[in-house]
Amino acid sequence: MVRMFYFLRRALSDIGRSPVVAGVTVGTVAVVFLIMGVFALVGHNLELLTHRVGSGLKLSVFLQDDCSAKQRETVQKLLKASAAVERVHFVDREEAASRFRQRFSRQANVLDELDENPLPESFEVTFTPAGQHPKTIGALSQKVVNSPGVEEVLYGQAWLDRFFRFVQTIRLLGLVVGALIFLAALLIVANTIRLSVYARQDDIHILKLVGATEGFIKAPFYIEGVLLGLLGASLGIALTWIAFALLVPEILIPGWLEETRLTVAFLPFEMIAWMVGTGAFLGVLGTMSSLWRHLKI
Repeated sequence: MVRMFYFLRRALSDIGRSPVVAGVTVGTVAVVFLIMGVFALVGHNLELLTHRVGSGLKLSVFLQDDCSAKQRETVQKLLKASAAVERVHFVDREEAASRFRQRFSRQANVLDELDENPLPESFEVTFTPAGQHPKTIGALSQKVVNSPGVEEVLYGQAWLDRFFRFVQTIRLLGLVVGALIFLAALLIVANTIRLSVYARQDDIHILKLVGATEGFIKAPFYIEGVLLGLLGASLGIALTWIAFALLVPEILIPGWLEETRLTVAFLPFEMIAWMVGTGAFLGVLGTMSSLWRHLKI
């Protein structure tokens, strides 16, 4: 424990010797983690939106006007046979008319002026969490659409395909950008430790002469790298939170039939802890790279 306090005090002393270099390093790492935080924030909220969209996915199977009871039963059995299906609800003409009046209250009188209800009967299909994916729903749609008695199958195909492709693109872009900026931060920390090694050449030489072990000499540098990484990551996350609090209001997104208000959420604690840990890991990697190249013991 005493030795650990010595290493920590030594690392803090080395940082204090070069406050400008340390400040620039922490600031640069903070900018890196600010960018990472923004991408993580976008990715996290896209995941929340994906789950929200997925939980609301429904397959509407509209039946022909002359669909027989046997054909309707066959379609219902086909839907229930799918492992992705959680519930199959039959919507008769009366319920379809009631829903129309609720959703389009201003046009509700249109139905009253008609001699008969023109709305078709249908099956409304909801899915299990594992089945809430466009490919799964699309496969079931293709299986059902050609069944006798079925007029049309709808689930917002075009919109969903575009949305999920967009999510996949953002994920890939986030991984690529994250890897590049992580590499940049790694080089910055490594250069900072390298400067610290050069500044302490005399001290290192004396420690060698008195018999100090390799671990005893390197430990303060590792602690210095970890501190720089932790400080930079923490500052970057704090800047991300400030930007989030100042710039992100509630967002209104268009739905199929109405507008949906989406409250953007900040990063969860687990993701914040992971980013702070990544900062410490970045410091360790940067120090390891610098010591391996510039400290020959």
